[in-house]
Amino acid sequence: LLLIWVVAMIMTSCQPKPTTVAVDPEAIKAELATFMDEFHVAYMALDINKITALCNDNAMFLGTDPSEFWNKQQITDLFLAQASDSTMKMEFKLDKREIMVAADGKSAIVVEQFFIPLISTKLQVRCIDKVVKVNDKWMFDLLSWNIVARNEDIPKLNAALE
Repeated sequence: LLLIWVVAMIMTSCQPKPTTVAVDPEAIKAELATFMDEFHVAYMALDINKITALCNDNAMFLGTDPSEFWNKQQITDLFLAQASDSTMKMEFKLDKREIMVAADGKSAIVVEQFFIPLISTKLQVRCIDKVVKVNDKWMFDLLSWNIVARNEDIPKLNAALE
């Protein structure tokens, strides 16, 4: 019994200790701000190759309509259709960006808000994105576009939908 206990103690003490890597959240936020700015330039230009290269193959895309759940191929098809429409101008100016970096520095949540005049000049769009680090490269895992109203405008919207 004593021998089993000694062997168990030796085996547990010989296990490799997990190494902790120091994460600089501010440096990662700056890196992600650049990543997001590159995405916005590609999105406004409808550069489909650049947009899709920034997304994981299994990424999920959520549109502003409750029925809009897309995979990467479906969103690529949608972007291609938008690119062929000369009236499609997805221009916007970023109003707000918040980035929350995971403790391990390998993923983050990016929240951005802006108005897209093509959609509405009165209702803001809020994008909630999850990005992950894959082979030292940031990639989208989730992109969720949402239309958000001010609380005081909700009764007016409800009345308009009657």
